[in-house]
Formats: sequence, C-alpha cells, structure tokens
Amino acid sequence: MVVGLAALLTGCGGEPRSVVATQLLDRQGYDAALRQSSRDYRWPADYRPDLDRLSGSSAPGSGEAALAGSERIILEIANSCAWYKTWDDARSRADHSSAEEALTVLEEVLPGYGPQNPDGRRYAREAASRARAGDPSLARQFTEANCDGVIAWDRTGTGADG
Repeated sequence: MVVGLAALLTGCGGEPRSVVATQLLDRQGYDAALRQSSRDYRWPADYRPDLDRLSGSSAPGSGEAALAGSERIILEIANSCAWYKTWDDARSRADHSSAEEALTVLEEVLPGYGPQNPDGRRYAREAASRARAGDPSLARQFTEANCDGVIAWDRTGTGADG
C-alpha cells in the first residue's frame, strides 16, 4: 500500500508532483462564487436562473463546505437547461432564428461542459445532433431530469447576468 501511494504521489517518472490545495467554500463563499461565475455564461433572454433560489438549493448547509468550482457544475447544468428549453420553445413556435441561435450553443458550447465527464459530453453532442435533425427527445430528457421543478427561472430579466 505504501509503495502504491508513493507511486501515485510521484508518478511514473519518480519526481514528486505538486499538491494542489483544495479550497472549500462555506455557504456565503459559495453564494458569492455562484453569482460571480454566473456572469461567465451566456444566458438566453427567457431562461436566466433565479440566483437566490439556485444558490439556496445548491449551497452547502450550515457548518458544511463545498469544493470551490462546484458552483460551476451547477451553473453548467442550469445553462444547459436554459439553452435546451430555449431551443425547444423556439422550435415549437416555429421561430427559426431563435431556434438556430440556440442550436449553435447546443452544438458549440454545451459539449464543452464537464471536461471531467466524457459521458456527459457525448450526451451533449448527441442531443445537439438530434436537435439539428429536429428531434427534441434528448433535450427534453435532459430538462425533465435536471431542470423541471429543480431550477427556478428569473422572468424579470435581472437574473444571472442582470
């Protein structure tokens, strides 16, 4: 066990790897990070997350901590939901311009989310491919599983980037 641990710490070349310090965020730090990070995302006009509710439902509890960066996972999910819903809504009302704008995000942005999750990236690519073909099944499956009843949307226009 000690040999395995030493190999893990030093790698194959035998030279020590630098240890990355893990930053933990309390509820207040998480909320601040979520709000700051939300500005890094492009949000469609009709679907901007209610950041008060998103933070309240995803932040660590009292006396608990979350890993710094975990707020980005939540925002990637919310942003994916926003763009899948925007595409599906635009498609349903035959708004080709808005559907195409959303489809561009589905194809070019969403597959880049979650670099640590190759299955999620494959899903995003397949959902975009099906959406391009007019099939909303994977976009709807994603929103039903991850968004509906979970993420509240700010309809005032002052949510994620306002």
